[in-house]
Amino acid sequence: MNFAVFIISSRLFLISAAVLLFFVYFRIKLFNLKIDFSSRKDENRSVFKLLDLNGIIHFHTIYSDGSGRIEDIIKTAKKLNADFIVSSDHNTLKPKFDGLEGYYDGLLYFAGEEINTEFGHLLALGIKSEIKRGKYKEALSNIKRQNGAAVICHPHNWWTPWKNFKVKGYDGIEIINLDSQWRGMNPLYMLAVICTYKINPFYALHFLSHKPVKTIKFWDSVQKHKSLKTGIAAADAHSNVKVTRKRRIKFPKYSELFSVARTHILLEDKLSGNIEEDKTKITGALKKGRCYFSFDLFGIPKGFYYGVSMGGRHYFSGDSIDVSDSVSSNMDNKDKNAIIYAGININQEKNQFIINLFRNGKKIFSSNNRGLVYEIAGENATGLSGSSFYRVEIDVYFGRKKITYLYSNNIEIYT
Repeated sequence: MNFAVFIISSRLFLISAAVLLFFVYFRIKLFNLKIDFSSRKDENRSVFKLLDLNGIIHFHTIYSDGSGRIEDIIKTAKKLNADFIVSSDHNTLKPKFDGLEGYYDGLLYFAGEEINTEFGHLLALGIKSEIKRGKYKEALSNIKRQNGAAVICHPHNWWTPWKNFKVKGYDGIEIINLDSQWRGMNPLYMLAVICTYKINPFYALHFLSHKPVKTIKFWDSVQKHKSLKTGIAAADAHSNVKVTRKRRIKFPKYSELFSVARTHILLEDKLSGNIEEDKTKITGALKKGRCYFSFDLFGIPKGFYYGVSMGGRHYFSGDSIDVSDSVSSNMDNKDKNAIIYAGININQEKNQFIINLFRNGKKIFSSNNRGLVYEIAGENATGLSGSSFYRVEIDVYFGRKKITYLYSNNIEIYT
C-alpha cells in the first residue's frame, strides 16, 4: 500500500515538475520588453533639439581578437539602423590603412584603437596614425597630438581593470561596457544567461542592463571645472569565446550585443558626407560630452532632450556655464535663474518612467511620467563649492521591473 502511494506521489511530482518546466520555458521563450514611444510634441524640446545619431563604439574584428570581418559587421550594423560604428582592435589601426573606412549606404565606419598601457586599456578615437602599446602618458600625448579622444576602457572589469584612478588628461570613461556588465554579474544571473541564451537571446541579454554603480560613482567623482569627463556606452564585442584549446564559438553574436547599448551623438547640423570631416565632428562631440548613452535593447530613444536655460541663453550637455557671464545686473531676478529641462517621448500609458536629476552625483529632483523642469536661483546653482555638475538618468518600468534606461552627460554651472 505504501509502495503504491509512493508511485502515485512520484508520478504527481514528475507531472507537476514537467508542467512547471513547460510554463517556465514558454515564459522565457515569449519574454520581450519594449518601450512604447509616442510622437507627442514638447515645446521645450524644440528649444533643445539637436540631431541625434546612434553609434556602436568599441568592437573587435579579425584584425585582433574578434571573429568578424569588418565588411560583415557593417552589414549587421546597417540592419540594426546604426548611424555610425567605430571598431577598436588591440594596438592596431590596420583597418584604416587597408582602406575600409568610409560610408556604406549612409552608415559611417571608422577605426579607433584599444591601446594597452601600464594602467589598463585606453580607447583612442578619431586618430590618423597607429599608436603602439606603451606608457599611459605617451599614448595620451600621442592621442592629443592627433586631436583624438582618449577614453578609459572598462575601469572596473575584473579581468582587465583600470589601475590608476588618479591619472589626468583623458576625455572620457566607458560607463557601460558590455563585457564588464557580463563579468560583473551576480553568479545566479550569469547562470540564467547561459541557460536561457539558446531559448531567447533577448531574455538572456536583458540581464546586461544592470546599472554599473561603482563606475558611475567614479565618473561623478572626476568631474572638474571646465574639464568634464564624457561617459559613453561601449559594446566591447568580440563574438569569440574560447571553449577548448582548439574550439571557439561566436558568442554573443555581434547582432545581439550591438542591440543592447549605444552612444548617441548630438549635433547641431547633419554630417557632411566627407569621411575625415565627419570623423572629426563625431570625435569632437564625444570629447565635448555632446552625447548620451542608453540601453537601446528596449527601444531606440525618441525625443530625448536635456539642457539649461539661463540669462536668455541655452546650454547643452558638455557645456560649462559661467553664472556671472550669463546674467547681468539689469536683468529681472527670474531671468537670472537657471532652469533645467529634460524629456523623452515615452508613452506613459504603456510604460511608467521617472526622470531623475543629479547634482554632483546626488539625486536632487525627480519628475514622474512627464518632462522635467527644475528652476534654481542663479546664485544657488553652483552649490557650496562654486561649481556644480548636473546630469539626468531615466528609469523605465515594465510592471514592477525597473531599468535605468538612459544616462545624459553633465552640464557644469559655476561662478
